Amino acid sequence: MIAVIHRGEKFKEVMEQFQQKQAGFIAQEIRCFDAETLYCLLEMIRGNGHKLVHITGMAV
Repeated sequence: MIAVIHRGEKFKEVMEQFQQKQAGFIAQEIRCFDAETLYCLLEMIRGNGHKLVHITGMAV
């Protein structure tokens, strides 16, 4: 795990940028999943009580 410590005037903006980059890396990895792996990921997320904000499209 990578820890980020920032104590500046633009703390909120820096943290938001960091989170966006992390989300971008995760999205890039997910795009490479085959249908079965993607389905397992979605089931794991739903099984843990998490909610997806939205799905822009999914075809199997």
